[in-house]
Amino acid sequence: MGDFNVRRIEGADDRSRMYQHAIRDIETFEQMLQENLFDSDDIKIGAEQELCIVQNNFDPAISALEILDAIDEEHYTNELALFNLEINLDPELLTESCFARMESELQHLLKLGYQRAQERDEKLVLAGILPTLKFRHLQFEYMTPIQRYKTLSESLSELRGSEFEVCIQGVDDLIMTLGSVLFEACNTSFQLHLQIDPKEFVNKHNWAQMIAGPVLSCCVNSPMLFGNELWAETRISLFKQSLDTRSPYKYLRRKVPRVYFGNRWLKNSPADLWKDDLMRFPLVVTSDGFKDSHQQLINGEIPDLRAIQLHNGTTYTWNRMCYGGTKPKPHLRIECRYLPSGPSVIDEIANFVFWIGLMSAEPPNGPKFWEQLDFKEAKSNFIRAAKSGLNSIHNWFGHYYPSKILINDVLLPMARTGLENKGVHEEDISKYLGIIERRVNKEVTGAQWIVKSHRNLTRSYSSDLANRIITESMCAYQADNIPVSEWKIKKDKKYSFPKANLKIEEFMSTDIFSVNEDDSTDLAKQILTWNNIHHLPVEDSEGDLVGLITDGILERHYAQRSSVLARDIMIQQPVVVHADDPLSTALRIMEENMISGVPVVFDKKLVGILTNRDI
Repeated sequence: MGDFNVRRIEGADDRSRMYQHAIRDIETFEQMLQENLFDSDDIKIGAEQELCIVQNNFDPAISALEILDAIDEEHYTNELALFNLEINLDPELLTESCFARMESELQHLLKLGYQRAQERDEKLVLAGILPTLKFRHLQFEYMTPIQRYKTLSESLSELRGSEFEVCIQGVDDLIMTLGSVLFEACNTSFQLHLQIDPKEFVNKHNWAQMIAGPVLSCCVNSPMLFGNELWAETRISLFKQSLDTRSPYKYLRRKVPRVYFGNRWLKNSPADLWKDDLMRFPLVVTSDGFKDSHQQLINGEIPDLRAIQLHNGTTYTWNRMCYGGTKPKPHLRIECRYLPSGPSVIDEIANFVFWIGLMSAEPPNGPKFWEQLDFKEAKSNFIRAAKSGLNSIHNWFGHYYPSKILINDVLLPMARTGLENKGVHEEDISKYLGIIERRVNKEVTGAQWIVKSHRNLTRSYSSDLANRIITESMCAYQADNIPVSEWKIKKDKKYSFPKANLKIEEFMSTDIFSVNEDDSTDLAKQILTWNNIHHLPVEDSEGDLVGLITDGILERHYAQRSSVLARDIMIQQPVVVHADDPLSTALRIMEENMISGVPVVFDKKLVGILTNRDI
């Protein structure tokens, strides 16, 4: 969605014009392929780094535009949310020390960002999903105030016809709804680009699909969302659902989500990818000033193919075809979109080297391996890797391998050969593939480090405090560019924090019991007794907090009469606090009202309870 000059589609004629230009672009693209007008020499690589901005307490900051102004660097750009930024690296020829140069450039650009963030008492973090993200950070005020994002969100929401729903089952379960596309802003990635000779594109695209599962399995870094332990790479499920315009109320037949892996091998032409997207997915946005791409070609210009690229920017495949209208010749490339940001820069470059090495290798059974292979094997490998990471099992050409064995015994040697064939320096091959090998053998991916650290820390701390400690440690390790295989699992020990920064959500209990206002006081009494607790929130049928029952109220009630309904004895309109209020606010309210506990709400919904015991 790199085109900023977009607008909503206004009526049938406007939609028809967009379709005409998109179809014309595909026809021109096919002609360019037939006439061999693409660059097939001097193969280049490139990358995009997405990252998060956090405050000094490691909560998301909303300063992206101010930091961009302060950096004043063309490699930096904005993202959907105000707590994200993106860095676009310069393309490099695929040879010799290209990866070392990319690592150096990325470190240099990140240093510029770190400096500007520090001036605001903020930090930059590489994280597939920022551990300290909360649902409240997905409200409209966190969206970057640029028209293309608002237009995209409104158009996709209108197309869906209902709020976007996320439902992910992992160790924990998560189900939430949101009226915008900001669920997508939780995802930050390290996107890889490889230029492809158009004559090889079909085979290379299919090979990219085949290796996606095994590559992802050792690169996972996004195991948690809003404090819930979900998939090893939760981004895969979250991104799919965050932009899903399908609705069970509209369609009974099977339809493809806008974020998808694919349904079959590519067989004939790169143009088939754009044709498929145009046929399957309704237009979301349009623009003005489209050029006739065929006339551009006749005039000796390089066609911009802007209409179909605009549509392509609103559909999201994990291995996406990209068109570059560069001079003197345009080019095609595959963009690998499934790898997460982090854990450190050197980890990301190692992931890059591993992927490029495999993409440069000869597939088993030759380039047309896919003609004898069921596509669903590649797709199921990818889903299993996203769910289980290094613990996944892969069907590799009819044989089942654990990730660790497949990577060590098959894929790393293939990647080494592919890199050697491209003339990459031996010391760089050994350095970066060695990082993958140690990560796999030690069984320490970013996802495993986060999960094990979180489980250790929550023995003594709330989930929110644990996530703050984890994010702080991530920043420290990233500053020293240490591979995740060398990161120490965070242990259950004493940590100190500035008291002025502490918030209620870092101490409140979230595993809480409640009753409905129409439940009996007998049930309320037993819940308090069985759990040895003193406060019981009361909710209505909409899930809004409407009251509070204490053990004292129940004791006085039963001394006088028998069971009634919760609504008859509850404290109506109880004193409440909000999760992001300072802890000092709750302490003051509890002291002033002489109470030992207070419900915590967000938009009238109960999200926790804070008691003297928690503090």
